[in-house]
Amino acid sequence: MRITFLSPRSNLSGGLRVIAIHAQMLQDRGHEVSIVVPAKRQVGAKTQAKTWAKSLIRGRLPDREPDEGGHFDQITVPIVEAGRDDFLFTHDDIPDGDALIATWWETAFSAAAMPPSKGRPYYLIQHHEVHDFLPWQISRSTYYLPLKHFVVSNWLGQVMASEYGQNDAVLVPNGVDLSHFSAPPRDKQDHPTVGLLYSTNAIKGTGTLLQAIEQIRAALPDLRVRAFGAEPMSDDLPLPPGSDYLCRPEQAQIPALYAGCDLFLCGSTSEGYFLPLLEAMACGCPLVSTDVGAAQDLITPGVNGAIVDVGDAAAIADHALRILKAPNADWQAMSQVSRDVAAAHTWAHACDRLETALREAS
Repeated sequence: MRITFLSPRSNLSGGLRVIAIHAQMLQDRGHEVSIVVPAKRQVGAKTQAKTWAKSLIRGRLPDREPDEGGHFDQITVPIVEAGRDDFLFTHDDIPDGDALIATWWETAFSAAAMPPSKGRPYYLIQHHEVHDFLPWQISRSTYYLPLKHFVVSNWLGQVMASEYGQNDAVLVPNGVDLSHFSAPPRDKQDHPTVGLLYSTNAIKGTGTLLQAIEQIRAALPDLRVRAFGAEPMSDDLPLPPGSDYLCRPEQAQIPALYAGCDLFLCGSTSEGYFLPLLEAMACGCPLVSTDVGAAQDLITPGVNGAIVDVGDAAAIADHALRILKAPNADWQAMSQVSRDVAAAHTWAHACDRLETALREAS
């Protein structure tokens, strides 16, 4: 098949990592794959002058926009830059094909507007992209477009059905690379350790997790905290003293971080999937997560973790303490269940689901 993904420009987000993995695996299976992205945004002279003026008033040189690369830099799939920088793709930007897959709300309109020669249009929905920081009156309209829906979690499928009347979404769950995310069986540590993804984005719920950690430390004063994230730690949202924090770690460093934890926490208020849950499980971590994304697909309460209501720091702390105080044999059993669940969610399995869905619909 000739398959085209419409995507934002390469970055280090989890959503683009999913696109990169699917695109590479489909190409490796013999399909003709390309990824179309907007042109790089050009900053006009007037905007540059304003930036310099504001910075000089503050007594410093302006920050340069970093070119930090992204997940598309690691794959061999052709990346096609469109003629415009605003997601208004035209038929000249997109090669003829059999399948055209929108991956973000701004790409959905172009996918729906393309002629049949560009391929049957699909929408890979990785999040319910209706947030206050988006023009949500517009983004929510994309779910009514004449696109076949793929969703990465059952929760997203339920949202599409209950809020938009779209009852035929196909589940294409995410996967984990077990050759990378893995760890040998281990005992619970003498010093209990929790891990988390750190972010100042309110959606990630770091504030809720920090409240929970404060409560956990009241019962376990020797609790250690290990975290990683894509931004420097903020003075407004500091981790507890003595925490280990990796900012923008290399992918090779992350499995060891998970494997050094007795428990991994998620406090997000909204997620389409949240890949760190699955990665941590592959490294043998039980989980305590808010009821978002793939939590219900991956966690069996009381067996390999717990699911709590969004914003409930006390419940996170309560379930975390039960797991951290559990006898070693019980903790090992939870850890093994996490590994077993992760083993059933490989990227090969995920790509099988996507490939089958594309073939059945063609």
